[in-house]
Amino acid sequence: MTASPLVHRSTSIAALCALTFAAGCRDEVEPPPPEGPVAWPNQASRANSDRWLIEHHDEIDVLRPRVLVLDFVDGDTLGAARDLADRIIAGLTESSRPKGDVDAEALPALEPEVFGVVDLRDDATPGAPRVNSSRYPREDPVLGMWGFDYEALFSAEYTALLDLRDPDRPGDGPLDLCTAIDRGLVHEIWVYGDGDTPDVSAAEILEHKPVYDLEGNPTGAMDRCAGNGCFDEEDDIPCARTVRIGWVNSTRGPGCFLESLGHGLESIGAWNEDIVPAFSRHFIPFANYRLDERYGVPADSWYACPYDRPCLAYPTTTSVAYVLDAGSGEIADYDAVCGNVHWPPNGRAQYDLLNAGPVLTSCDHYGDGTDDKAEFTNAAFAPYRELAPDCMGPFLVWWRQRWPGPHTDKVAADGTPMKSWWPYLYY
Repeated sequence: MTASPLVHRSTSIAALCALTFAAGCRDEVEPPPPEGPVAWPNQASRANSDRWLIEHHDEIDVLRPRVLVLDFVDGDTLGAARDLADRIIAGLTESSRPKGDVDAEALPALEPEVFGVVDLRDDATPGAPRVNSSRYPREDPVLGMWGFDYEALFSAEYTALLDLRDPDRPGDGPLDLCTAIDRGLVHEIWVYGDGDTPDVSAAEILEHKPVYDLEGNPTGAMDRCAGNGCFDEEDDIPCARTVRIGWVNSTRGPGCFLESLGHGLESIGAWNEDIVPAFSRHFIPFANYRLDERYGVPADSWYACPYDRPCLAYPTTTSVAYVLDAGSGEIADYDAVCGNVHWPPNGRAQYDLLNAGPVLTSCDHYGDGTDDKAEFTNAAFAPYRELAPDCMGPFLVWWRQRWPGPHTDKVAADGTPMKSWWPYLYY
């Protein structure tokens, strides 16, 4: 019998028994009210897009989604894949502590766990050429935007290669990815690949997600463009629940993947506001979108700035001057609120983490009804330069810490109460 390539599970079989409703361990009665923090997954709900997430949204203290890591990198170790996943998780966990940089008692709202690291390498020899293995699913010929064959991950071939097993239903054999997601064994997939060797293109983050109305109820539609881009039309994603697939570059650090995940947040938050509109209506002002509506700027956001030059300057701490291809101008009473993935509140160009110059922003008071402003410089996220050192990582830890968290009392400008943003990720 061939050994399973699934080399690590961080969740105990006893815990999974409570999560999977497996035959022989399912309690047919309603589970008693939980003692202590309300966590998801739990006995009542374990899978993405469960109705329970909607009905108990305001009660959830912490989410503990399970990540499946697919290691395709020859010449690398499984330990390296696991180490990078753990470092990413550390950044995600810290980033979910509301204002954790100033509140030592703040508890994380998100604590991902690694369900397993699947060995999909051809050559595990130390020092071998670092390339993506033959098991890396390549389209030939390439169809659509992505040469990475996303549909293949859901095929019978990859069901055998991944060899995912429900520990409480050993007689079931290997599970396809949709079944693993439906049973709540896996909540998202991280592809660990080598980004320095030429290969077919893959997206930073793609997501196939149910569409919701403003009250948070599913409409019955699915959207294949909930990530940073869309699954290609020829890629059939046969699951009825949220499927999120991220691409982790093995040659970079955790900050770069936090940036990739951030673009996925911007997608459901601002770029595709009809997917989870209850989230979007509050995320858009937080992340400094709709500049055209707020200030008459000839762009929705500062993403319109070309990547090869600075576009913004700050004559005072409450004003900004901009030069875009579509036009230029100055905003005398400007508030960047919390900025977005490429743009800290005092950013002068795409990816600017170096500006020590201060601006006044309402980010720390977002949703508290005061409209008060506080000084922001790059010193705000300096504590996270080791935790998530590359790409926009340090800033994004700080940025997520400003999200409305569990049991929030934040309200929108129109008086609409806000919910914690974290459960929306697994709707």
